[in-house]
Amino acid sequence: MRRVVYFTDSDGFGGAERVLLTLLAHLDRTRWDPVLAHTGSSAIQPLIDGATALEIPHWPIQPLPEGLGGAGRVPDLARALRGRGVDVFHAQLTWPLACKYPLAAAVLGRVPAVLATVHSYPSFTMTRATELQQRALGSCVGRYIAVSDDLRAQLLGRMPWPPERISVVHNGIDVDADTPPADPQLRAAICGGSELPVVLAASRLDRGKGLDVLLDAAAEVEGACFAIAGEGPQRRALSRRIAELGLEDRVRLLGWREDLRELLAASDVFVQPSRNEALSIAVLEAMAVGRPVVATDAGGTRESVEDGVTGVLVPPGDAGALAAALGAVLEDPARRAAFSAAGAARARAAFSAQAMTAGTTAIYDELLAGA
Repeated sequence: MRRVVYFTDSDGFGGAERVLLTLLAHLDRTRWDPVLAHTGSSAIQPLIDGATALEIPHWPIQPLPEGLGGAGRVPDLARALRGRGVDVFHAQLTWPLACKYPLAAAVLGRVPAVLATVHSYPSFTMTRATELQQRALGSCVGRYIAVSDDLRAQLLGRMPWPPERISVVHNGIDVDADTPPADPQLRAAICGGSELPVVLAASRLDRGKGLDVLLDAAAEVEGACFAIAGEGPQRRALSRRIAELGLEDRVRLLGWREDLRELLAASDVFVQPSRNEALSIAVLEAMAVGRPVVATDAGGTRESVEDGVTGVLVPPGDAGALAAALGAVLEDPARRAAFSAAGAARARAAFSAQAMTAGTTAIYDELLAGA
């Protein structure tokens, strides 16, 4: 049995962490012995709890921050990895420059298979020194996994990593999970008892998710209630904007929720207004549950939502186009039904947890065979 360390330095629980939990849940435990390594952020407690429920141990390590402080801890982590007999070190990158020192420690510790999954590509600046560091690291890391074809293209255009070491494994979800029945009480609760159609969004509350654009669109779609599930740094700003637009009776910020599938079952349309997106787990979940999707044509979303077939795509940042698309879908039950059926079929065929896990572990086998 091969020991696999899954490392994250994330300070939040979002799509990347949900993907990791799904991967952990579907590993063949007769072949792989997983350990979750993390830097102790309290914000990832749902990830730790999920791993614990799967009987996967977790390993808190000291943070390795940018600069000499983080670099100085690399040798200790390398020795710890050797001491644990780690066969595979799989880092989870919430952006392309994350986990630099832990990856270096895995290389220094002579872990046979070292790889990293890149979960998103926000806007960032890379100095000449950082570029040189990434070039050196990229020559040693066995594989970088992009979660969408679009993300791979962005990495090829920007990161100094060998192109042949950048692969694509699409995010996956548990397509076999039961779809809960619509709960009228939940539906009433998330929209204050309103009988209007329910439009649901679910994401981290940060600018990249475009929720400010969604609020402007919601002001134009008077015949619907909007619910936004998630937490993040923009919560206060979004609350202010809701008040400014006079939307307190039609827009609810639900906070952190663990019942995404139940919320989806209680809604009529799912909306994803992101400015940038690698491959949204929430969109895949919505498709699997059979909810029509209206989303922005950002990043890898086109790889999941086929415009006019499984949902509607609009330009990022265009509140008017988003409002028009939402209004048109809400007013056409037959179109919603067609999107629902096509989306559920596509999620099952292309984005299963089994396919994601098989693609990931095939890379483990390839790297171990060549070690």
